[in-house]
Amino acid sequence: MTKRGNQGSRAIHARPLDHPGVDEPIDALGAGSRSNPDRSVRRQLEEMRGRIAELETEIDAIATEAHTAVGTVPGADRLETAKDVVAEKRDEIQRLKSRLQEIERSIAAE
Repeated sequence: MTKRGNQGSRAIHARPLDHPGVDEPIDALGAGSRSNPDRSVRRQLEEMRGRIAELETEIDAIATEAHTAVGTVPGADRLETAKDVVAEKRDEIQRLKSRLQEIERSIAAE
């Protein structure tokens, strides 16, 4: 109580401290990486291969669509756009393949 008879502000109770890392993701603690570090690398490689396959499929679809547009008036614009999109996707494929090879080489060296 205070001098005026009020209880005043109640003491703020801090919550007890959690054990270290309770709010950390499991990967940050290293639990998953200690047991099998190759598993996450293999998963990343598979994701990259999947992305490359998706991009190649998209390029095939664009090429098919562009082929059907040949001879039409708006077809010329679509062809130019298709060329740009395909070039971007090929650049991404090349970048992914280069990264994939780097990872595979580093795994082979270990």
